[in-house]
Amino acid sequence: MIAIELRPNFADAWSNLASAYMRKGRFNEAAQCCRQALQLNPLLVDAHSNLGNLMKAQGLVQEAYSCYLEALRIQPTFAIAWSNLAGLFMDSGDLNRALQYYKEAVKLKPTFPDAYLNLGNIYKALGMPQEAIVCYQRAVQTRPNNAIALGNLASTYYERGQLDLAILHYKQAIACDQRFLEAYNNLVGFLNFCQIGNALKDVGRVDEAIQCYNQCLTLQPNHPQALTNLGNIYMEWNMVAAAASYYKATLSVTTGLSAPFNNLAVIYKQQGNYVEAISCYNEVLRIDPLAADGLVNRGNTYKEIGRVTEAIQDYIRAINIRPNMAEAHANLASAYKDR
Repeated sequence: MIAIELRPNFADAWSNLASAYMRKGRFNEAAQCCRQALQLNPLLVDAHSNLGNLMKAQGLVQEAYSCYLEALRIQPTFAIAWSNLAGLFMDSGDLNRALQYYKEAVKLKPTFPDAYLNLGNIYKALGMPQEAIVCYQRAVQTRPNNAIALGNLASTYYERGQLDLAILHYKQAIACDQRFLEAYNNLVGFLNFCQIGNALKDVGRVDEAIQCYNQCLTLQPNHPQALTNLGNIYMEWNMVAAAASYYKATLSVTTGLSAPFNNLAVIYKQQGNYVEAISCYNEVLRIDPLAADGLVNRGNTYKEIGRVTEAIQDYIRAINIRPNMAEAHANLASAYKDR
């Protein structure tokens, strides 16, 4: 504002003010500033690009497209406009056009982290993970504290089975941005996958996983996935009371996850509390009525307390959902014998 007060005809100042207004979501003022800048200097490519961004933010895609094209007509080497144009095509699902324009952007501006990040996302979506990795690495090289690029690198490594590299890059993402909750969740998930899911049982790594979950809960105390995963770890360690407390904590936050209900049902059944176990299986089936495993588990519980007719009904429903489910067929035959 001071620059404009001192030099009212300074087009660049009006364009910069437009950017500031846009960051605050004050689109009308931003548009006025862009138009003022272009009235003073019709060849100001930054103002054309900013106006395009405003149009895009308001869902005016064709208007945004025209603004970016005008910027490129004035200055064909304007990398930001190529990147913005690519973003329009990326949003519309035309990944090949978007790929072409992002490649042009990074060719014109080799130190363009956002363009490399988006280029990597497109390569990943096109099933080209190695090319995606190269782009994410370039994004990190040009902006070393780029948590999103590091997180995307980690997820790509994980999908390729390179778990050590995945864990390393998630840790780096966390170091860049402590609010990177998804990195905490995925990091712990990978630790579980490596050490618990594959039965490697590296106690030191599981302790590290617990620390990460607790850090996640420090940042967001009611994070359901972190609570559930803590419960899973304690369940693996046969610390049933601790596991149950975390599953109950999860369900106090959300009743839309079936896994905590299922695991609680297992605990209740082990304790001989069949009424609560059946209640939990009912919730599993409320969330997913086609859960054949849930039907068999509830059927098994019914059978154990002598409610054989209800068990048979559950086994039959499970078979209708999954005709090749051997356990359901075997349990149904057994239930018919016991009736």
